[in-house]
Amino acid sequence: MLIRILMIIISVIVVLLVGGWLGLQIKASAFPTVAVGAAPSMIPIPEGLPAPVDRFARAVFGDSLPDVQSALVLGRAQLAPTGLPMPTRFRFYYDAARSSHYHDIQVTWFNLTFMRIHERNLEGHTQLDLAVIGQVNDQPKTNRAAIQGYWSEVLAWVPSIALTDPRVRWEAVDDTIVRLYLPGLDDAEAFTVRFAADTGLISQIETMRYQNEDNAERWHWFNRILEWGTVDGLRVPVRAQTQWRADSPWATWEIEQIALNVDVAPRLAQFGGDVPG
Repeated sequence: MLIRILMIIISVIVVLLVGGWLGLQIKASAFPTVAVGAAPSMIPIPEGLPAPVDRFARAVFGDSLPDVQSALVLGRAQLAPTGLPMPTRFRFYYDAARSSHYHDIQVTWFNLTFMRIHERNLEGHTQLDLAVIGQVNDQPKTNRAAIQGYWSEVLAWVPSIALTDPRVRWEAVDDTIVRLYLPGLDDAEAFTVRFAADTGLISQIETMRYQNEDNAERWHWFNRILEWGTVDGLRVPVRAQTQWRADSPWATWEIEQIALNVDVAPRLAQFGGDVPG
């Protein structure tokens, strides 16, 4: 009888483990696409950019770039903070005038949302809800990391914002590397941006970044571009990978839609839940 009970327990555990693993193999369904309004006006590429940055801007946009005041980026991802990839869908909202963003992330199992992550950065003040993991509200290290997150994302996916903001400072290191100094942060938190020698496109963004409030030191952080492509007529990194130090990548991002100059104010005004309309 004891052996039978043990076999039943072991069988149940195996079924749960296999079922759990199988549920994480199903890719998350995409968020609904967003209605796109009028195309943004075009403006000249700013003068005085370092040669690698100017080459990048012209490789992506040609002789002029879109005047972007806001953007919504949608896609799917694999999050692997523990090393186990989890299917994910995401909506990222950007407000250029306020240098603010909102992350709406849903992690799925058998395509059912089992964890939802909200992060709102309003002008450098961040509110973060990691579901069962906990919440962080306007803490200094998280705030600084969120500022870096905003600039790394718009530089990759909505580069017009970074190229036209007069508060950022570019400094060439050589023909394929520049340093990007960010408003509100110190020099140690600047980006090192690497460009491919053959195409002029960004290949990697790296910096020193706080991983969480408990870590006293900043960690080496990378965002690597795996593939460039075209989304909604825009030349963008369609696949990218984020990594801390020498650890395995904790996220792989796939971009599916980029909507420029859409209304992001309702999402930034409300933390958590869904915004009607």
